[in-house]
Amino acid sequence: MVVKMKKMELLLFYKERERFLDSLRSLGVVHIVENQEKCETPEIQSMLSAVRRCERITGKLNRIAGEIETGLPQRADGDAESILERFEELEARKEKYQQEISAYKKDAQILEPWGNFDPQSVKRLLSRGIGIRFFIASIKQYEAINQSENIIQEINRQNGQVYFIAIEKDQSSSIVAEEVRLPDMSINDIEGRIKELMHRIDEIDTELKQMTAYTGLIEKKRLEILNRYNYARTNESMAEEVSGRLLHLSGWVPDDKVDNVKAFFETHPVYFSFRDPLPNEDVPVKLKNSKFSRLFEPITGIYSLPDYSELDITPFMAPFFTIFFGLCLGDAGYGGLLLLGCLIAGKKLPAKMKPVLSLMTILSISTIISGILLNSFFGQAIFGGPGVNNAFFSYGVKTFSPLSPIDNGAKGTVFPGMSLAILLGFIQLLFGMGLKSYIGIQIGGFKYGIQPLASMLMILGFVVWAAHADLLGLGFPTFSVGPLLIGKVLVAIPLAVAYALMIVGLLLFFTFNNLDKKAFLRPLLGLYELYNFASGLLGNILSYLRLFALGLAGGLLGGAFNQIAFMFITTADGKINYASAGIIGTILVLIIGHGLNLGLSLIGSFVHPLRLTFVEFYGAIGFKGGSKAYKPFAKLEQ
Repeated sequence: MVVKMKKMELLLFYKERERFLDSLRSLGVVHIVENQEKCETPEIQSMLSAVRRCERITGKLNRIAGEIETGLPQRADGDAESILERFEELEARKEKYQQEISAYKKDAQILEPWGNFDPQSVKRLLSRGIGIRFFIASIKQYEAINQSENIIQEINRQNGQVYFIAIEKDQSSSIVAEEVRLPDMSINDIEGRIKELMHRIDEIDTELKQMTAYTGLIEKKRLEILNRYNYARTNESMAEEVSGRLLHLSGWVPDDKVDNVKAFFETHPVYFSFRDPLPNEDVPVKLKNSKFSRLFEPITGIYSLPDYSELDITPFMAPFFTIFFGLCLGDAGYGGLLLLGCLIAGKKLPAKMKPVLSLMTILSISTIISGILLNSFFGQAIFGGPGVNNAFFSYGVKTFSPLSPIDNGAKGTVFPGMSLAILLGFIQLLFGMGLKSYIGIQIGGFKYGIQPLASMLMILGFVVWAAHADLLGLGFPTFSVGPLLIGKVLVAIPLAVAYALMIVGLLLFFTFNNLDKKAFLRPLLGLYELYNFASGLLGNILSYLRLFALGLAGGLLGGAFNQIAFMFITTADGKINYASAGIIGTILVLIIGHGLNLGLSLIGSFVHPLRLTFVEFYGAIGFKGGSKAYKPFAKLEQ
């Protein structure tokens, strides 16, 4: 939920500025309304640059620390500024060496067709009047050169090109070919130089690894600068009134903290007031959710925080995202690996990473459950039965894996997961419309919630009618998800109910759209909106097929890797010989193949549920968003 806020206004005597700001920062509750123009001073910008500098270097050191098998214990015996300067010095040197290595490698590539020779010998010959020039020509050009007039020597042939030299004494050669300028170093010299630079880079990398012990010290410095930065911005945001003798400050306070803030203000010589936000004010947003929903708040923040007047979608998005992730990954084996990784990481990662691990644990469990329902364990069927072969267990598919693909022979394969994806899309979009209706009623009154409700009535009526009519032969009456015979339930609803729902829905839709327009214009505008609604709804529901498609693709790819892997140890008569020397190849293919498949599937399992949430679900809700986060003026500590 979005926490209710109160607008705070206060007046302060100018001599109390510093003491009051120190106390206000210690309170750590008030979100200051900053004066952006006054906060752009060179001093403040310098502080911001220093904070970003610390963040950049800390980020790089943390990445280096991640490559170290055993992390170094943190040290506090150094000077943070000296460490930052040393890091930048080493970073610049390493970049310079890498650029030199790239240049040397290009030189080596140029010299490679000419072989290893000493360029200094060419210079010595030139000092004695003998010149050597280097040319590249096509075979045809080379053969056309008049060798009676020119002294030439072929060195190499590559890719239809002839590499040759011309030897000159007392006169210049008249050769039609591309002349090249070679580096002043031999290949051996270049390789030696590259080796030396690589050694220097290794020394720098070793020192950088040692510097990872000072990330805590750098973070402490960052927080010190950030505290000064926040203090300076707040100080500059205090507007001077009455010839500078009074200072005015505005801010926002959570409604449940107002009494505490009032008690604090009463201990200081200030005049203050609190009021509710005005309709168009830019109010910072603070979310307050259950322990489960709170884990998904970073996902909400990827798109945008809700507008202050909107509903916090996080609690409603979280269950859907959990289900969608599990279906997209859709393999009990992969889910087990993720869960194991979370359990191991939980003992090593810092406390601030615990929420991320908790979220991943929930998603891992969802994946395991989905994998069992979809009957997949590292691409292999878990439970067998009619239409399911080569499973770990010869029975149980109908009981434990109702979403398992079933091979019906000549009738083809049935994929209950596809039906589930469509059903989930239908449910989420209807739920989103219901939320849109609720939000409209909360903001503008009952009439602003009628149009989304009308859309829901039309959809429900249409689905019941389509089941009775078997629209376009699409199988509405027989639609099912595993054992759930949804089509039969729809057919059991009287057709009159379908007509009533559609007629009432249409009347409400044409009457209560565009409430800011004249009543006689709404039916005409409603026709256009109905067209957009109907055409968009089908595309939105079909978008949910990606839940099925991604899970199916991952399962098929996993199964393909299994087949390739076991080919190494399958004998001519079709039996698997685990004692075969090919077992090494089997293990490598399984590890590399499933590792690649897991990595690709993980990316898709995050991206596609995010898209369904931010495009389809948010679109059904009419989500606006765009608010900034509530950030109280407080002293930051490590």
